[in-house]
Amino acid sequence: MARKFPGQRWLRISLRTVHLGCVAMVLGGAAFGRQDLDLWLAGLLLSGGLMVVEELYRYGLDWFRWAQAWVVLIKLGLFAVVLTLEAWQVPALWCALVLGAVISHAPGKVRQAPLWGAPGPCADKSDVSSGGSDPTRRGQDRPQTGLADPE
Repeated sequence: MARKFPGQRWLRISLRTVHLGCVAMVLGGAAFGRQDLDLWLAGLLLSGGLMVVEELYRYGLDWFRWAQAWVVLIKLGLFAVVLTLEAWQVPALWCALVLGAVISHAPGKVRQAPLWGAPGPCADKSDVSSGGSDPTRRGQDRPQTGLADPE
């Protein structure tokens, strides 16, 4: 069971927003040959690190078994390329951006697909088949109240 705390959703939204802003600044700066990106690089690492800490708080060490964790580790490897190989900065940043966008928008059964062991709670087959967050199934499993749905 995932642990939760008050304000968690807004913390996650805020961290992701800061992280994407830093990605945009670093990618734009690298594309235009700017060298003064230290503040944005630090913000990128700090916001990403805080998102990982939040995930570890929520799921514990099980998080490392899932695809989303390994994408984060690949992105850290790409970050090392950004810091060491100037000619590869822009392609490495684009790869990290694409990987992050794909995994963060993938269904739970992809994000929390296990590399070993059981799948994560968002990938649980019983939860997925019930139509949990499927907008096309809204209202189908709800008890009927006799009131018409507003359009």
